[in-house]
Amino acid sequence: MRSLHLLASAALLSVAVGAHADNSAKLVQTGNDNDATIDQTGLLNEATIRQNGTANIGSIFQGVITEENVASLVQIGSNEASIYQGDESYFSTANVYQQGTGNRAEVEQHWYTNELQISSVGDHNFISAIQNGYAQAEARQIGNGNSLVMTQDGFYNGNWTAVYQVGDENRASIEQGDGSDIQLAQNGNLNTATISQYNLFGEVVFSQTGDDNLLTVEQSGRSNGFRGSSTGNGNSVELVQWFDGNQASVVQSGDDNIAAINQLAGYNEARINQVGMANQASITQNAELMNAVISQTGTGNMATVTQQ
Repeated sequence: MRSLHLLASAALLSVAVGAHADNSAKLVQTGNDNDATIDQTGLLNEATIRQNGTANIGSIFQGVITEENVASLVQIGSNEASIYQGDESYFSTANVYQQGTGNRAEVEQHWYTNELQISSVGDHNFISAIQNGYAQAEARQIGNGNSLVMTQDGFYNGNWTAVYQVGDENRASIEQGDGSDIQLAQNGNLNTATISQYNLFGEVVFSQTGDDNLLTVEQSGRSNGFRGSSTGNGNSVELVQWFDGNQASVVQSGDDNIAAINQLAGYNEARINQVGMANQASITQNAELMNAVISQTGTGNMATVTQQ
């Protein structure tokens, strides 16, 4: 009976809004204790909710002044999802797909040209995404207990973020400003990545494969770049880059390796390569136009480079 009521409401909503604009709404529910809400105003909106299972909750609300928004929400199992595409939003697109039990997704896309695709397959996964301006995002989670929190703000030059997590209890937190690009992959269990990037034309491309690895990145300025990978268990990477034109890379293969790079002036380059176990490497560069490379092979090596 609840499903019939919601389908009727969706049909009435589509007719009522269609009299003033080109909005459309579709809602299909199968199972027990489902709940769904569609609320659209503005021009050329389209919303689709399909829920198959028990105790699902889905909500789509597309702003006050909108144009060409599209929101889709598909859930199979006992999931909960919500999409909101803010006031005066123009070309937003959002898609959420969840399969499993206890998954949650929250999406907000505000004014400008946004696009988002997220999905979780498994149990008790969580995704929260807020985008402003010319931003794009893609996120995929497969496993149990994974979490992704993402904030993008790129009004002038745009952003692009892709996050892939496969395994259990991986954590990713991403904040980035104008004109930045992040690509993160975590494959394994209990991996953690925290990336803060508020710079123009910054880039982070990194992958963690294994268990219990840690990545922390902070970049500010212009045209900073960081690439690398960790393969193994219990590895740690920390990067801080300020000012303009810094480049860094870290490649780890093994267990319990630690790498830290701090570049606090412009146009520096730092690279760390670690193969083995329990190695430690640190590079600090506090003046411009510096270059440093550390390569470690074996067990228990320690190296520190400081240039200023």
